[in-house]
Amino acid sequence: MFGRKAAEKLDNTAAAMHRAGKKVGGERGGRAGDAVANAVIAPVRRQLDTDCTRCARGKCKRH
Repeated sequence: MFGRKAAEKLDNTAAAMHRAGKKVGGERGGRAGDAVANAVIAPVRRQLDTDCTRCARGKCKRH
């Protein structure tokens, strides 16, 4: 259905939500950004067979 590029865009969007939340509310804001990303992006991301693209590029701070 979706490929590596779609997975990369979803991963980057989730990371941007975390950064934006952290910028606004510190660590609590980062956790809030993660919660929103998990609620909105995670259902679509789970359908992809590709691993975390940010890990592959060495930019992931979650795994």
